[in-house]
Amino acid sequence: MTDRCRVFLLSRYGNLGASSRLRLFQYIPFLEGAGIEVTVSSFFDDAYLKYLYSTGKRRFRDVFPRYLKRFSALRGAGKYSALWIEKEIFPFLPAWFESLVVRTDVPYIVDYDDATFHTYDQHRSTLVRGLLSSKCDPLLTNAKCVSVGNSYLESYVRSHGAKDVRRIPTVVDIRRYYVVEKPDSKELRIGWIGSPVTTQYLYLVQNALTALSAERAIRLVTIGASSLADYGVPLEQHPWSEDTEAQLLESIHVGIMPLPDNPWERGKCGYKLIQYMASGKPVVASPVGVNKDIITDAVGYLASETEEWIQSLRAFADNSAHRRACGAAGRRLTECEYSLQVMAPRVATILREAAGMNGRINETSSAAH
Repeated sequence: MTDRCRVFLLSRYGNLGASSRLRLFQYIPFLEGAGIEVTVSSFFDDAYLKYLYSTGKRRFRDVFPRYLKRFSALRGAGKYSALWIEKEIFPFLPAWFESLVVRTDVPYIVDYDDATFHTYDQHRSTLVRGLLSSKCDPLLTNAKCVSVGNSYLESYVRSHGAKDVRRIPTVVDIRRYYVVEKPDSKELRIGWIGSPVTTQYLYLVQNALTALSAERAIRLVTIGASSLADYGVPLEQHPWSEDTEAQLLESIHVGIMPLPDNPWERGKCGYKLIQYMASGKPVVASPVGVNKDIITDAVGYLASETEEWIQSLRAFADNSAHRRACGAAGRRLTECEYSLQVMAPRVATILREAAGMNGRINETSSAAH
């Protein structure tokens, strides 16, 4: 085998899909510089996601050709050093289809940043649960390595056969985020970034924000949310764009991440918290899943009940010095533990090891080079 490592990336989405963009695609420039050639084959394309986000519906005619494309991709997998798989090979097909990747005899890595397995084992249909609850077991059992974004996902993949599990948080390219000190203002700008699908989580804090807005000036600033015209507090809503998200986050005072304490949400990787902290903003979030690992007293608050949300946001509204101190601590934490610059060498090492190539990538090097 030559020293050139050729990786075939079987992603779930194109660049519009946050999980694929952040967990996989953003590493490619660094990997290429480290001698790892990456070829991408996505299951769902951006047109599929645009339709889903605009209508909330999935069209079968858009999905069926994706399966044919994925079968074709597997037939050509033998020319690669390793496969890099996002979550699964074939959504909603039984375990036998997942085991096709084993038959390629190409070593592979699987990555999880969401509890997508609960799509099957907690499905409302008894038939789906019976057929698909363990569909990814062959994929996990035979993987050279499984990378996961948090301890909840790690526990699951280990219990379903994964032998070598590495914790890789979802990270930001720290060079894209700047700490801009927002001037003191009587209005507290509370930021949230997400997608139309996850807008529902904002209703968990509607009562808290409504109560807070009755006593002081606040504004909810959303990036990527669907319309909240009936929300009942002053709003500023922006569409999501990769080109503008960092700049918009500079305009807020504090970032929030409300979540229900359900199995799916426990699998989330807290990426929006990391974005807020990279921008030097303090954070308030529900104590669910990895949020409890990311948030300490130094960077913000965990809040469950309505009164806890009110008290936490009030503390940042009343004390700009406290806001700045927590924001600065969050920025330092992001630079040290949640940046592309720190994680890219580790991902490169995982891929080379899976491909059977010796030599670790220097983890002190910068992805900026």
